[in-house]
Amino acid sequence: MFIKTSLKAYGKINLYLKVIKKLKNKYHQIETLFCFFDIYDEILISSSNTNNQIIFTGKFSKGISATHNSVLKLLNILKKYPKFNAHKFTIKIIKNLPLGSGLGGGSADASALLNFFNKRLKLNLKKRTISSICNKIGADVEPCLNTNFKLLYGASNKIFTFNKKPKLNLLLIYPNCLNPTKKIYLSNKIFSKSNNYKISLLKKNILNLNYLFKFLNYEGNDLEQSAFKNNSVILKLLISLKKLKGCKLARMTGSGSACFAIFQNNAQLAKAIFVLKKHYKSYWIKKAKII
Repeated sequence: MFIKTSLKAYGKINLYLKVIKKLKNKYHQIETLFCFFDIYDEILISSSNTNNQIIFTGKFSKGISATHNSVLKLLNILKKYPKFNAHKFTIKIIKNLPLGSGLGGGSADASALLNFFNKRLKLNLKKRTISSICNKIGADVEPCLNTNFKLLYGASNKIFTFNKKPKLNLLLIYPNCLNPTKKIYLSNKIFSKSNNYKISLLKKNILNLNYLFKFLNYEGNDLEQSAFKNNSVILKLLISLKKLKGCKLARMTGSGSACFAIFQNNAQLAKAIFVLKKHYKSYWIKKAKII
């Protein structure tokens, strides 16, 4: 069976993120609201006559380890399945999502490939097995298996998927600095308490924008203080974003370093991009649409 196809690995933002506690497996229990946007890494897959090969290219490919990355982790895990081992692949990943940004590029790449291999090679992996594979690669991999608007919470990382999603005018900005996820989490000193009543209200009011923005502005991102110590430019950037006309919310996503801002309307978003591109000429600044 000869395979030649392309996949899209969409980026994500964490609209809010609470760190609940450290876990025995060295990860953390978190609570977060995920949404995905229409900028993606492109993955080109073709059958190979030799060994599996992973090629990273594109604007944000520099700095990716050839021996320690999410895609290589996935391939090494799948090697124990005969239906996967019967094939060899050349995988070319065009990195359009910044590295070390908190936009989930590496997780999205692994998720897209896991979905593809499971379906195309008929691996018939059960839901529990898929979840276990994802957790071995990284905490964000399982939520990236689809682009649904979702809430991750609880001791067992329960995923609640919303049937509908709010429409948001989104701006993304990457300040050209890396935030190593492990370092940001390890240096974090802020821990929050889980609140089931709060979760219940959010589920019911996700389309109520007045409630949603009030909720998000109150909740925040627990990792920001740790990130500010690692890269002070993130704090300065957020201060600038919050001063822009029409900005309803400005926040770092995940462990950073990318930030996002949500605007009241598209006209104000367009003006904000114009202003930011004049002031931050070297930064990656994009308008994005929630998908």
